[in-house]
Amino acid sequence: MSEINLLLVRHGEASESWGKHPDPGLSELGIKQSASLINNAMLKSLDSYNFVSSPKSRAKMTAEPLIKKFNKELIINNTYSEIPSDDIDNSQKKAWLTNIMNTEIKDLPDSLVNWRDNIIKDSLNVSRNTIVFTHFMVINALIGSLLKNNALMYFYPNYVSVTKITFENKEVKSISLGDEKKTIINL
Repeated sequence: MSEINLLLVRHGEASESWGKHPDPGLSELGIKQSASLINNAMLKSLDSYNFVSSPKSRAKMTAEPLIKKFNKELIINNTYSEIPSDDIDNSQKKAWLTNIMNTEIKDLPDSLVNWRDNIIKDSLNVSRNTIVFTHFMVINALIGSLLKNNALMYFYPNYVSVTKITFENKEVKSISLGDEKKTIINL
């Protein structure tokens, strides 16, 4: 039996909202949050893990303290980038995302279905323990699918929360959701 862990870490607090900046880094608080990952009990033993990140600055910056601690190379994987919204005007992003989050999968635009499908496919095909530094909606798209949710939105992962999926022989054995955010999403 082959057991593989996939850890999904939501990035720390961004320096600017998603609707105002296409690729913000981390805020001062976000930098402190990412530094706190070094003391996270779930992340004490990552020597055997691949380190993967969204190409977005806030995800890569969140990975930095653990990269240094474990002397790892960060693999950038566009599959784990945030929900595609380049064609949405910044002033409309908050309303758009609020609507999309609860739209049934069958009613989503093809571009979002393809984005979700690629996340699922890539995640189900990990061949060794992997930690991914990623985004709120990426985590929701994957967990929602694995738990057969009808919409993209499943839960509210907090900044630097760790969601763990354990696969055994390519089948989901267990899912442990990360800490939930107690406030609204920073759009």
